[in-house]
Amino acid sequence: MHWTCSQKDLSNHLSLVSRAVANRPTNPILAHVLLEAKADEGEVILSAFDQTLYLQSRLRAQVYEPGGITLPARTLESLIARFPDVEVDVETNHLQVTLRAFAERDGKKETLAGPYQISGLAAEDFPVLPMVTATPIDLQREGFLEGLRGVLFAASADETKQILTGVHLQTRGDVLEFAATDGHRLAIVETALTTKQVQVQATIPARALRELERLLGKYEGEVVQLALEPHQADFRLPVLEGEGFQQRLVTRLLDGLYPNYRQLLPKEFARRVLVERESLIQALERLAVLVGGRNVVKFILDLDNLTLTTEGGELGQGQERIAAEIDGEALEVAFNVRYILEGLKAMDASQVQIQLNSATAPVIFSPLGGTKMLYLVMPIQLRG
Repeated sequence: MHWTCSQKDLSNHLSLVSRAVANRPTNPILAHVLLEAKADEGEVILSAFDQTLYLQSRLRAQVYEPGGITLPARTLESLIARFPDVEVDVETNHLQVTLRAFAERDGKKETLAGPYQISGLAAEDFPVLPMVTATPIDLQREGFLEGLRGVLFAASADETKQILTGVHLQTRGDVLEFAATDGHRLAIVETALTTKQVQVQATIPARALRELERLLGKYEGEVVQLALEPHQADFRLPVLEGEGFQQRLVTRLLDGLYPNYRQLLPKEFARRVLVERESLIQALERLAVLVGGRNVVKFILDLDNLTLTTEGGELGQGQERIAAEIDGEALEVAFNVRYILEGLKAMDASQVQIQLNSATAPVIFSPLGGTKMLYLVMPIQLRG
């Protein structure tokens, strides 16, 4: 195998796929990245797989001799990142790779770094790519990103509640709905579907979707493709011109029945608050400095003001008063300040509506305009 490419491109692609390299691999090859040079396509395919998440990226290269090998991902990524921003020459001899950084000077190659030799393992020993044969559907990139940004923060980090560590996707008519909950709060986002008569029902690990969010943040195309099978999801980012894909992410689906979260949404509310989102965020961030380990902030509703106070903070006390439109009787209700801040920061509107019934009933935060989002938070019950 022999090929050359730019240092910047190789470093970027290695950084991308290395996020699927196992930290504590049960098999040594899972700590490697697979490199496959394709002469006809003029590209190198980089792949990493930790037996749960599979990431693949295609790199444009000048391929002189096709072939494949696996190399230790962290070592290769660290070394290439420190090469000068010139061309990188990659050549194998059996299971050893020679790396050089070079520049063309007067028609000759001048070596600027290297040579370095790194020992690898046979490409044939790398785990087989999970096969997904389902027909992919097209989803709008912006809408999909909007859904991820609106719910990922609410997924559980508790592995004992495995089904809650994912994001539930389902179609409802011409809408793709995203939902995530950790048992204390629930985020729901609805985005429009451009592909008609599509059925989606899957719970996808939040970790995989965070990686997809990073990919989509750098991707310039308008469409992301999703192929769903009973036990796995295959996301593909098509090339901007021609056939094929630039990046691919394959992940297993979470087993189990996702909670019927819509039955948690109250049918009606006795109180409604309309407040500027940025003013509320800034006030809560100041109060969060003093909340201490309890993380509790109390919301006090009166006629035309929303008063926020720290509750039981060991470090001291704080109070903020924000102008608000309030419908309904006065009420005091307490929340985990981190939950409220994370939800508000996931919204993209200038104003937020808060709908309440009592100090112990679910509360709904929603942006006015922008993303169609509902954020349910359970209040904290204060003794006394």
